[in-house]
Amino acid sequence: MNTGTWNVRSLFWSGALKVLHNELLKLDSDVVALQETRLESGIQKFDNFTLFNSGSESKKHEFGC
Repeated sequence: MNTGTWNVRSLFWSGALKVLHNELLKLDSDVVALQETRLESGIQKFDNFTLFNSGSESKKHEFGC
């Protein structure tokens, strides 16, 4: 099992998940911990990836949440 971490600094912009998807395919990792996504809490599925996010409910998209 390949694991890793990545400080993405924000996924709160148009097209960010597509860019993330392409980069994760290059890494060929099974589990990657992402920091500072600045997304709301929830689960998002895209292609063969699942993003579990414990972000803030404040909707301010700051301080890494």
